[in-house]
Amino acid sequence: MKQNKHQLEHLPTLLVQQIRLQWYKDCRGGNAAAQRNQYPRAMRLPKDFFSYYPFGLPTHFVSILQRPDGFQIDKDCRRLMEWKPNSTMRLHPFELIQQEPGIQVRYRYDWHIGAMPERYTYDKTGQKQPLNELALDLAPGEYGQAVCNGRFRDWDTGIWYYVLDILNVMLLAEPTDSLTSFTDREPNKIYTQIDRLW
Repeated sequence: MKQNKHQLEHLPTLLVQQIRLQWYKDCRGGNAAAQRNQYPRAMRLPKDFFSYYPFGLPTHFVSILQRPDGFQIDKDCRRLMEWKPNSTMRLHPFELIQQEPGIQVRYRYDWHIGAMPERYTYDKTGQKQPLNELALDLAPGEYGQAVCNGRFRDWDTGIWYYVLDILNVMLLAEPTDSLTSFTDREPNKIYTQIDRLW
């Protein structure tokens, strides 16, 4: 598709996709786990992704629920996130930080949200601190994928549920309007924070 210069100027130079795959005890192990491990970790962007946006950064959010009879996409949408030069953006449990000329992605364990198992580190004095580490350091043209898991309890019902969070980030060397940007290639860098979920 041929683009004019005006269209190219208004395309984002950073592509962000957050996929959350959720399941309950009835899908914990066995065949359900095998199916979950086969599920794609990148998806096609929604058809309106590159349409006009007056402010913010278009970000692709996908929420998927795994049931014993298969996967159900609960949400697949574009959201506009606040993103200014030299700023940060939180996409729990990750944080994007603009570092010229690239982007850093950090994994930040937040005990307020309640993911189990807990992920901590210790500072020089031996004090326990929530894990906050560099996950990806991306230069222009690079595609990174950060993956982590956790077990949560619904505060209303007390029911445990499990989550696999996938964050795909592509810092474009040149603008694109390809809806298959994340599925056409493999990530240059991958970060995982995966623990056993009992």
